[in-house]
Amino acid sequence: MKSKLLLLSLLVFAIVAMTSAEILAQRPVAAPKNPAAVSSGDPQFGYVPPPMDLSHIKAIPGRFMGLASTWDWRALGGVTPVKNQNPYGTCWCFAAIGNLEATVLINESVVNDFSEFNIQSCNPVSQDCNYGGNAWWTTNYLALLGSVDETCDPYPGDCPNSTCNNFACSFGKQVTEWRVIPNDVAAIKAAIMAWGPVYTSMYASFPGFSTYDGSYCMTYVGTENTNHGVLIVGWDDDMCSGAGAWIVKNSWGTGWGDNGFFYIEYENAQIGSNTNVITDYKEFDPNETIYYYDEVGWWTSVGYSDGDDWGMIVLTPANADEYLYAVDFWAVAAPGTYTVKVFDDFNGSSLSNLLAGPIVKSISEEGYYSVKLTTPIPLTMGDDIYLEVEFNNGYAYPIPMDNYTPWETGKTFVSSTGATYTSLGTDGHDMGDVGIRGRVGPEIVAGECSKEGDPGFFFGFYTTANVIRGETYCDEVAATNFSWISTCNAGEDTFCLHYSDDLGWPIVGTTFSHGECFIVGDASYYVSEVCITVPCDAQIGTTNNLCAQMNYCDVNGVCAPDCGDCVDPNTYGGGEQYSLSCSELMVIESPPALYVLQDTLYLVEQGLTAAYIPFSICNGDPCAAPTDYNYYITSTGVVGPAISQSGTIVGVPGGKCLDVYGIINAGAADICDYDILTIIAWDITGTVYDTCVQEIHVVEPVPVPLFSAPVITSLVLAMILTAAIIMRRRMADSG
Repeated sequence: MKSKLLLLSLLVFAIVAMTSAEILAQRPVAAPKNPAAVSSGDPQFGYVPPPMDLSHIKAIPGRFMGLASTWDWRALGGVTPVKNQNPYGTCWCFAAIGNLEATVLINESVVNDFSEFNIQSCNPVSQDCNYGGNAWWTTNYLALLGSVDETCDPYPGDCPNSTCNNFACSFGKQVTEWRVIPNDVAAIKAAIMAWGPVYTSMYASFPGFSTYDGSYCMTYVGTENTNHGVLIVGWDDDMCSGAGAWIVKNSWGTGWGDNGFFYIEYENAQIGSNTNVITDYKEFDPNETIYYYDEVGWWTSVGYSDGDDWGMIVLTPANADEYLYAVDFWAVAAPGTYTVKVFDDFNGSSLSNLLAGPIVKSISEEGYYSVKLTTPIPLTMGDDIYLEVEFNNGYAYPIPMDNYTPWETGKTFVSSTGATYTSLGTDGHDMGDVGIRGRVGPEIVAGECSKEGDPGFFFGFYTTANVIRGETYCDEVAATNFSWISTCNAGEDTFCLHYSDDLGWPIVGTTFSHGECFIVGDASYYVSEVCITVPCDAQIGTTNNLCAQMNYCDVNGVCAPDCGDCVDPNTYGGGEQYSLSCSELMVIESPPALYVLQDTLYLVEQGLTAAYIPFSICNGDPCAAPTDYNYYITSTGVVGPAISQSGTIVGVPGGKCLDVYGIINAGAADICDYDILTIIAWDITGTVYDTCVQEIHVVEPVPVPLFSAPVITSLVLAMILTAAIIMRRRMADSG
């Protein structure tokens, strides 16, 4: 009786546990917090690590190649003068302003002096001049408002208290893109070369830092939390006795260090932690309104654990005769794809009446991004529209959130599928506000057309193509400047590519994104790959037209399809070259749920006692879930003993193949012997199967070159072993 009760109790417990797990799986979960994110209160430094856990941000191995051994933006004219934060903990503002000033200097060759005190006194988080802060706070402020001149709001203002006076100052540069760089030497170097000096943090309370005179390379291997924000402006691999050092701009005046700069060995004193850089900006537009609910920006993130979730906000236009021009968001993980859509209707659960999108943006670094709409959307005062972003980056908590109170109710939403949404601030979902924003302003009249060249495609898409559900189909166009044969223009010009289709499938330009302006020289061309993803719910037999249009960019650097063409088509090489290329895509039946691939003939070297004969087991449907397959491989026994091998290959992704191997002993085989291997594979339910036959031939072994890498490696190892034996004998003799 007791055993039955125990069994019943365990059964009830299991049901409750599974039910609870199912309920939890349908609720968003917040990302881990950063335990080091506490207020500094240190008047000498002032850096506070950001509140979210960033341990998932890592460099991609082998991504950064061909980096210079030395780089110095001081010599390249990309660093503004050193300033002095003394005596307050405002390093985080000085590093951010130094980054923005350097970015503008590199792009415009203009030296600016922007106000650090304006950020300190007007940001919504930091309470006084010794409270501390970081780049997440400064970026949020510079993205929502912008910089002001030092002369209007000079440092130190009324520190240690701080009164916001930005209403009296005009804003200048507004940040539209900002990237977080992994704490990796190669990644940081690549960012510096590509964009300019980068903002980073370090631990600066180690002995000797405060008295540093600039005459040597500093080292410190401690692991204390970072407490100081600085600007890396370059590096030298030969410094620190060949270990390499960063060249860093401090904010302690020119009387400290080497005229305000210092040199520190790579990966010492935690330098490189939370590195970031401003990568794009624009002039502040007083006529533009940014609609948002995340007042302090990226403060945490949430997700449903599958790495592909949706966020959405309501935008209620407050003025008449305005347009939505761009959607901004925080990317909390990378690499990934972020898909922007704008809808007109929402019934409280699902969206409908698509107004714009999908616009797909591939992102390689975490950060802040602004995505321009191809065509601005006219708005009606008081009539809600809905901004949706799919955050597909593989991170368990991909939706950016501001959980720093106060929170809105019924204004931001999250979803695990994009089909039905859950309102935040209601029904126990008090998690904060989603980090999506809309940029709205009056109608912008297109700038004057710029027509120095003549656009066209040297080659375009295939005219027709078959596609399958779930497939990402790619094709290429050669964007060409036909100015050398044009009858109206001759010269270099700036063009853009405009991608479209009939059904709203996601499109990505992997060389040039939609609407991106790029320069093409006279008689030159660029090949751009364009990829479109077929939805899993597409019907067999459906057709869709994928098109690429090459256009001029206007004098403002904006893609301008209305500017038309100079000559279309251009006659070259006996054919007509147009500036529009389209391909008709037809959805056909997906490949089998299971199929096996093998080589026509596989050659096995004589003498091999373990020859691995590959078979590829494929999950044919790209829309299918990862599937396990059983397999059984046999041979006839002509080459070596007959084999009988079985196993299970786990989790073959939809649309992908994984390899299994039959292992043959050809140690006693003769040249020209042949054998037949047979494989049968089936899914674990036994409903689908496939079989393949592989022929193998035994061939003469390929001679190993005398000084090949394996031979040299063997010789080196032999020499090392010989030396070790001799040393041991000598030690034994001396003992």
